[in-house]
Amino acid sequence: MVQTERIDGVDIISFSTDRINALNVDMIRPVIMKLFETPYTRVVIDMGGVNYLDSTAFAMFLYLLRVARSNYCTYRLCSLTTGASELFELLQLNQSLDIYPDRASCLESFRLNAPY
Repeated sequence: MVQTERIDGVDIISFSTDRINALNVDMIRPVIMKLFETPYTRVVIDMGGVNYLDSTAFAMFLYLLRVARSNYCTYRLCSLTTGASELFELLQLNQSLDIYPDRASCLESFRLNAPY
């Protein structure tokens, strides 16, 4: 369900499911939270292929933001589908979260303006 890899010191999370909802968020959250146990961790969450998000998914992203900041970590989202992107904008989460159009530009953003 959740795949992780590391490129140039940045952990990348991707999903083998097309939905993040109340049924699977409890399997996804601990994998990401584990990464934030180490201060100054940089994470890319690749949302490519995720077409459906419910309110628990959005709550998870906000919770992860709080945990990441409290541990001096950073995470960014990339490759949102059109529907997911519209929901992030509707909920104005695009103002709180760093969202990039693709994985390459997201990784490049860490290289160019890494906060840590």
